[in-house]
Amino acid sequence: MLSFAQTFTDSNLPIVVIETDNHVNIPDEPKVLATMKIIWHQDGSRNYLSDINNPEFLNYDGRIGIEIRGSSSQMLSKKPYGLETLQDDNVTNNNVSILGMPKENDWVLNSLAFDQTGMRDVISYELSEKLGQYTPRRVYCEVVINDDYKGLYVFMEKIKADDGRVNIDKDGGHIVQTDRSNNDYYEWTMPEYSSGWWYAQATFVHEYPKPDNITAEQHNYIKNVFFNLADKAGSHNISIENGIPSIIDISTFVDFMILGEFSSNVDVYELSTFFHKDRKGKLRAGPIWDYNLTYGHDEFGSRSRYDVWQFDNDDNIGPKFWKDLFDTDEFRCYFAKRWFEVTAEGNPLSYNEISNRMDEIDVLITEAVGRDNQRWHKMQQHTSEIQAMKTWIQQRINWLNHNIGSYNNCDDIDLPPLVISKIHYHPADFDTINGNKLEFIQINNNGDEDVDLTGIYLRELGITYQFPNGSSLAARDSLVLCSDSMTYIQHY
Repeated sequence: MLSFAQTFTDSNLPIVVIETDNHVNIPDEPKVLATMKIIWHQDGSRNYLSDINNPEFLNYDGRIGIEIRGSSSQMLSKKPYGLETLQDDNVTNNNVSILGMPKENDWVLNSLAFDQTGMRDVISYELSEKLGQYTPRRVYCEVVINDDYKGLYVFMEKIKADDGRVNIDKDGGHIVQTDRSNNDYYEWTMPEYSSGWWYAQATFVHEYPKPDNITAEQHNYIKNVFFNLADKAGSHNISIENGIPSIIDISTFVDFMILGEFSSNVDVYELSTFFHKDRKGKLRAGPIWDYNLTYGHDEFGSRSRYDVWQFDNDDNIGPKFWKDLFDTDEFRCYFAKRWFEVTAEGNPLSYNEISNRMDEIDVLITEAVGRDNQRWHKMQQHTSEIQAMKTWIQQRINWLNHNIGSYNNCDDIDLPPLVISKIHYHPADFDTINGNKLEFIQINNNGDEDVDLTGIYLRELGITYQFPNGSSLAARDSLVLCSDSMTYIQHY
């Protein structure tokens, strides 16, 4: 029989019910064992706690390991949690689809810390998706743990190397973040930019491969990629052959900076700042993570202002290469071009689009906000905070419009006449051949002149490929990029 500090029987949101073994408290670490049930009427009708034992309405009913997660957020009464879904043996990972998200076993219950709107993280993640970047998927829910109503949460994916998440080749791919030190052996620091007298360092930690599993060779390889970036950005080298464009996927860095600056995220370059690199690809910025101190709200000061550049405000500015990139004329031109594109009316970052989406989210979560506030008394200014956030966003857009600069020098791009003419994706196994080895992409040169392929880059994760400097494709000719060259030749 469930009991609560207030009456809670049903919700328009999915209901996550967790019971730890013997009702033990959930620690920071290690994870403790528990059972989790998720009540979800997929037809959109209300969810009722009375369906707790009705298999028809249980999206998940099984074992988990759970722990408190976060840094400053875990000091609050309402805790954020990390959990992994387990098989009945309490040891083996259980890859499952939860609330419509792709199958995996690592998940996060985001407590919406410090955010009375309850939507700063969610809005930011949605915007990142609309810009075309992978962002952890998420669903609002209400949570009950050991018969105690915990309030409004977001059930979401954890950033992880996986086909359905950061889809890098696990044999040679990397995920790295700038964050607080874990005191791991394989960490490194890079100097930050500062106009003051102090000298600060940004810390880089390995997310994949994990610090316990990474080799010295892997560590040195990815570390050198970052130092090479710092060198090229510091000298504003924009050579396709050996400059900034040869090292980073510029579009992901531009989008990452646009979201970080648009939201005036006080931690954007210093903490929870992720990068990833596919085995044969360029370094990419993202996915974005942890956007609660944004859009004018800073729990620990007044740093999220509408009239500052976060990479140049003498606080949490991150490694110097961010400012060096922005100070590189060509990069800043692409930054400005993208900014005015995505903020144009009807596009993702236009004021009206965001304001309307905030209204939609408010309707979705409003009754849960009331219950959460009754439980924790931390969302009492919910309505006024939403209005303040809208006003701030308008001010921020206006300030950026007047301070971002022109994009006239990169407005007209001369694109080569290359066309993807064939895609053979995920074929069935053939005889003894694994179907994955039969995948290929054919590219045609539809022009009447040879095309220099230097700098041409297939950027999608899982099929990433950068053509070697000096390679070319003859007029009216074609080439094939294949998963396994020997198998391709023998089979086709």
